[in-house]
Amino acid sequence: MPAVTAGAVETTPATRETQPTIDPRWVGLGFACFALALLAYALAHAVPALALAALVAHGAASVALGLLSAPRWPGQRRLALALLVGCATLALCAVALSGAAASPLWPTLIPPIFAALLLLPGPPGAGVAAALWLAYGAILLSAPADARLAAASAWLVRGAEVGLLALLIERTAYAQRTLSARARARETALHSFLTASNRLRISTSAQGVMEEVAGAVQAAGDFACVTLSLVDWHRGIAHVAVAIGASGRRLSTLEGLAFAYTDLATRIESGRPAGALAIEVRTLPFRNLPAELHLVLPLRTQLDEVRGVLTVSAAQTDRVVLDEALPLLELLANQAAAALDNADLYATMAHRVQQATADLERGADDLRRARDRAEVLFHIARALAVTLDERQVLERTLSLLAQHTGAERGGIMLVEPTTGRLVYRTTLERQRSDPQGVLERGQGLAGWVLANRAPAIVPDTTRDPRWQVRSRFDAEPRSVLAVPVMLEREALGVLLLIHPAPGHFTPEHAQIATAAAGQAAAALNNAQLHRYVSEQSDRLAVIARQREEEASKLMAVLRSIGDGVIVSDRHGLVRIVNPASEAILGIRAEAFLGRPITTLPGVPADIATIAGEERMQKFAAGERTVRAHCAAVRSSRGEPLGSVVVYHDLTREEAADRLKSELVATVSHELRTPMTSIRGYVDMLLLGTFGEVGEGHREPLRVIKNNVVRLVQLIEELLDLSRVESGEQPLRREQVDVAEVLRDVAAVLAGQFRERQIELHLDLPAGLPCASGDRQRLAQIAVNLLGNACKYTPPGGQVAVSLRNGGGELRVDVRDSGVGIPEEAQAHIFTPFYRADNALRDEIGGTGLGLSITRKLVELHGGRIWFESRLNEGSTFSFTLPVE
Repeated sequence: MPAVTAGAVETTPATRETQPTIDPRWVGLGFACFALALLAYALAHAVPALALAALVAHGAASVALGLLSAPRWPGQRRLALALLVGCATLALCAVALSGAAASPLWPTLIPPIFAALLLLPGPPGAGVAAALWLAYGAILLSAPADARLAAASAWLVRGAEVGLLALLIERTAYAQRTLSARARARETALHSFLTASNRLRISTSAQGVMEEVAGAVQAAGDFACVTLSLVDWHRGIAHVAVAIGASGRRLSTLEGLAFAYTDLATRIESGRPAGALAIEVRTLPFRNLPAELHLVLPLRTQLDEVRGVLTVSAAQTDRVVLDEALPLLELLANQAAAALDNADLYATMAHRVQQATADLERGADDLRRARDRAEVLFHIARALAVTLDERQVLERTLSLLAQHTGAERGGIMLVEPTTGRLVYRTTLERQRSDPQGVLERGQGLAGWVLANRAPAIVPDTTRDPRWQVRSRFDAEPRSVLAVPVMLEREALGVLLLIHPAPGHFTPEHAQIATAAAGQAAAALNNAQLHRYVSEQSDRLAVIARQREEEASKLMAVLRSIGDGVIVSDRHGLVRIVNPASEAILGIRAEAFLGRPITTLPGVPADIATIAGEERMQKFAAGERTVRAHCAAVRSSRGEPLGSVVVYHDLTREEAADRLKSELVATVSHELRTPMTSIRGYVDMLLLGTFGEVGEGHREPLRVIKNNVVRLVQLIEELLDLSRVESGEQPLRREQVDVAEVLRDVAAVLAGQFRERQIELHLDLPAGLPCASGDRQRLAQIAVNLLGNACKYTPPGGQVAVSLRNGGGELRVDVRDSGVGIPEEAQAHIFTPFYRADNALRDEIGGTGLGLSITRKLVELHGGRIWFESRLNEGSTFSFTLPVE
């Protein structure tokens, strides 16, 4: 479509004159030719002079009337009507003067009759023509009576001839007027389309687009109803945005009406295609009138999504108008879809522009606030950099912050290291702390800030429960800002700022105060560090003197203690040997001073790297049994400073331990016999051997039996421990299939595992070598480890037993998913009578001897035992046995 400027479109149809139905120049020329022919006819018939004069005047008037048959303005129309009256009068005069009923000039009536039909279309022109012909009939009545019939017949025949010609002219003029009206209507519609198209190009509102398109569509044919609806795909509905009825009136009852788009889509699918876009449907969801046609034109975007719907309703009799307007309607639909795309794009861009503008404004505000904060913090940093006095640091920080925030009162409270209380160290009034300037930790607003390590803004102290009222001044409404004084993660105190106006402080004030408090904390730390360094320098001399005194005291202590102590330097050379070492080892100090410490008995060659139990060595020195404990001495930074060996005489302890074992064995033997008798008699009582036992006595007897069983078990364990520790536990060595022993033990304990709903998995490969050992004691080891795994694993857990050949030894692993062993208890797990604390300890019971006996039995077989455990994840106990 060619581009059309808005100005051209506005002036073209509005200012253009209405084109005539028939060119008046041709009408005037025709009337002139007719007048000349009629004049020649009159001369041939020798009409009277007066009639001839009237005929000449009539010819001139008819020519002028023909030229004015299509008047362009009201003045021309009035002149044309006057000429029509004059031409009709002259025609009647010419007929009357040339013989009346016998006049040959009756054709003079034809020009005014035709002119009336052209000037006055429709009934008015037909009425004027009929009046002229009736006036001619009245003239014919002047004929003699015997000639009247012939005159009437001639009038009728001539009237029929003139009527046919008049009808032809009138129909021709009507057709021309109809075509002209349609052309004007199409031109008006095209003008409306061009106008709407130009406006749609600059429209940024979806509602404005709808208004423009609806107006242009209605101008294309004055239809019964034109609607434009927008589709909301998220909700699956469409709502009527614009509805225009006949003559351009708005249908407010339809506008804003919502309907399901699927309802309209169903009608479109069943409708008849009427064009490239248009679909003809019988009814609409909101309009169902008989004898109406409905066109639906979907408004599709560039992504082929239906954004809206254009509907046009017209009477079935106006189908031709609807068909003629269809191409224009489709063009308008395409324009509307493009305009809606543009409107959506504009709305999106406008939203993004607003967001970008808001972001820029926020960024500018943030930069401005950051600049202000940087200036304030620079002044504070510069002021704090020139002093190392704690009081000046606090006073300058508080003063600069008060100037920036406008605070009228305030202070800085620091935590007392000894009491933990908050005490005012400075205030804006330069007053030192008083009894009311002390707060307990967690008390008041300052205590809350210190505990939470977060700033607090109180717009009105009378409405905040954290604010403590301790004076009449505190009871007045005011605003308070409190921030913690933090040094890294340590809270040193609280900075308070007070203003008499509620709501004075802002988050920006809080940010600046927090940053300034951090700088003050760093400066305060520097001042304290300077004071500390000064104090330490004064103490160094005192410390040097004290070290000499302590060295002499240390030597006195080493000489007086009962354990032998030998100390070496970082090069491993002996520097100190106390008298107890000489007595225990039977050596002289002078013989070992300056020699390597590794030459001493019980000292390993790698003393600097050993750890754990390897640090302790047990050996015999003459008749004495001695235990040596070796340890490397390192500085706080891990640098080696030397090593120390402590010798402890175990002779008396071992003798006492042997006596204890003998006592335990003797007592256990003596207790086992009566316990066996008690258990037997209780069983006989429960079985009714001595008579029927009542139900009330059975439960106490069961309790007695259970406790006797537990006591017998404890005695057996004590005896085992005693025999193992005293070396009286001989091993009946033989070739033992360890896998077979593990299977037997698993079968014996299977009932316990089923009862606790614990899965037991055995991984015992075939073809492994046998071990040399005591089958019964190996089974006892397996029972202890598997029993513990079952007891300390919650229901639903798992226990896995695996056997592997480790090259010269067999390794057994018992892994469970139980409660695990706490880290602090792992060092004591093999200690007799020790039981680790866990969730199942009280429920399971026990003596704490099982693992101790197990360890002794493994070591008797020449093997090793150890474990790995994580709390709440499980434990793995492992032991090895040498292969025969």
